[in-house]
Amino acid sequence: MKSINIKGKKYITVNERLIYFRAQPIFKGWRILEELVELNEKEGIFKVSILDKENNVITSAHAQEYRDSSYINKTSFVENGYTSALGRALGYLGIGIDISIASADEMINAVNNQNKKINQYQNQL
Repeated sequence: MKSINIKGKKYITVNERLIYFRAQPIFKGWRILEELVELNEKEGIFKVSILDKENNVITSAHAQEYRDSSYINKTSFVENGYTSALGRALGYLGIGIDISIASADEMINAVNNQNKKINQYQNQL
């Protein structure tokens, strides 16, 4: 699987995890189920489950996204929420988790938020 570099670490993106999942014979006939847990003007909570051929839930994962957490979320926070939950669910299957289960967007957002907090702290000194 292809990876990207985030702060010096290789990271497998969700689309690469999904391509792998769809290509592996062991997962033939499995499906992905998306559910909206909560949605309001501020945030959304999303759930993705992965079911086997017999429709047994093998794994599920949740993600929470805020509309104003990033520029892209202002228009696409629903898509980001499902992508994050899917990345986690695939990670729980062991796909693409050498470094992290989180999605690339989650990782980048976490780094950006961490940098903001450091800058705010430094400005207070």
